[in-house]
Amino acid sequence: MAPLYPFLHTACRAFMAVVSRTTVLEGVEHFPKEPGFILAVNHLSNFDPPFVMACIPPRPQITVFAAAKRRKILPLHWLFSAAGVIYVRQAEADRAALKAAIEALKSGKSLGMSPEGTRSKSGMMIKARSGVAWLAQRADVPVIPMGIWGIEKIASALRSGHRGEVGARFGPALRLDRSLSAEEATDQLMRRIAALLPEPYRGYYA
Repeated sequence: MAPLYPFLHTACRAFMAVVSRTTVLEGVEHFPKEPGFILAVNHLSNFDPPFVMACIPPRPQITVFAAAKRRKILPLHWLFSAAGVIYVRQAEADRAALKAAIEALKSGKSLGMSPEGTRSKSGMMIKARSGVAWLAQRADVPVIPMGIWGIEKIASALRSGHRGEVGARFGPALRLDRSLSAEEATDQLMRRIAALLPEPYRGYYA
């Protein structure tokens, strides 16, 4: 386990308790007790990583991705490196990050990823990229779908003087058929995530 992971997990729970109020948290029993999986979640806000961290059990550790540009912010770089983050260049196919992800999965680690690859500006699901499904098929690991909502409203709620209401729901583990194309597997995964969300959030996968 990365040296700062337990601290970050506790800090994220404390932080989210200050800025938000979780009104729904369901399906946590689907979160595996052993590592070697991908946690796939829709992407709404910069608050997503601490919120997801606050929702999951402290073990097993989840390795997450961070934009490579964060390396330039030295305190964040130190913190992320100590937490075992994998950096990725978002604007291009990052072969080094994909290789690191496959190696991490094959060594028994777990990854937290957003198939959409970028935040949804509307709050609704957008068409996903195929990288997460491709990784799951290539490493032959299960995917845990997770739907989150309300996180995109935290900042405006705080400006109004109150905590934002947020929710999360986990679904059963999904094994993506390796005979499917990465695009077909992505569609299957995203529809599983969409089914966990309130209808207004389903967007492209409604």
